[in-house]
Parts: sequence; structure tokens; C-alpha cells
Amino acid sequence: MPEKLDRITREGCEVSGTGLIELLLVLGLMGVTAGAAVPGVHRIRQEWVLWGSAHLVESSLLWARAHAIAANDSLTFIIDQNGRRFYWLAPDGTRYENSVHYLPAGVSIIKSPLKPLRFFQHGNAVPAGTFVIQGEAGIYRVVVSVMGRVRVVRVP
Repeated sequence: MPEKLDRITREGCEVSGTGLIELLLVLGLMGVTAGAAVPGVHRIRQEWVLWGSAHLVESSLLWARAHAIAANDSLTFIIDQNGRRFYWLAPDGTRYENSVHYLPAGVSIIKSPLKPLRFFQHGNAVPAGTFVIQGEAGIYRVVVSVMGRVRVVRVP
């Protein structure tokens, strides 16, 4: 009487499935895969935090340019000494409370033009220049032209 070799029989009952060794092997492989993925997820999070910070500065600059044109007034971009907070000042020196922004931990503006950037009524910016934003994942530059154009550039 030929029997199937891939089935184990015990007292007339057929038992099939995975064994303990196979289960441990699969769990071990899943653990190794998860362990390898964790540093990648952390790196992606750092990239997104830096990217978001660069675009936060960009959007604030674009807002100020649009506001200067619409209000027929000028605005000055102020960065705190530690490079983690920035805001806008009106010509009379009062701060726009809604314009205060904080960069996340590990991200700061490390370089900016020597004089504070100022947008005028026609949308032009003086002095034109570059704001360098550095985080754990690298560096971005936010470039402002004399005509008020703002762009973000990733530094390789």
C-alpha cells in the first residue's frame, strides 16, 4: 500500500502544516527585514523635516512679497540669532504675530544675507540673496532674486 511521503499520519489522523522550525525561520527573517528598514524610515523622516522647513521659509517669503504688493507697503524678514525662528516686521517696527515661525529641532538657518531681506511695494527684494537651511539630512538653499522670485534648491 503506497503512502504519500509529504503527510504525517498518527493513529489514523492526517496532520499537515508548518513545523516549529519553519515558523521560527519566518519570524527571524521578518525581524531581520524590520531591523534593516528602521534606519531607512528614520532617514526618510529627516529628509521630510528638512524639505518641509525649506518650503516653510519659501512660503513665508512668498506671503510677504504678496502682502507687500497688496498693502503697498514694505516688510522686513528677521531671523533670530540661533536660526530657529523667523518673522516679519512692518516699516514701523511692529512684528506681524501671525508671521512668527519656528523650525523643527535639528533644523536651522545657518546662513543669510548680511542685511535683513526686505520686500517693497513692487515685489522687489533687497538685498537679494540665499538662505541656507541645514538639517540632519543635508542642506537646502532658498534663493531670493532682486525681482522677488523665490526658489528652493537642494544641495547635493
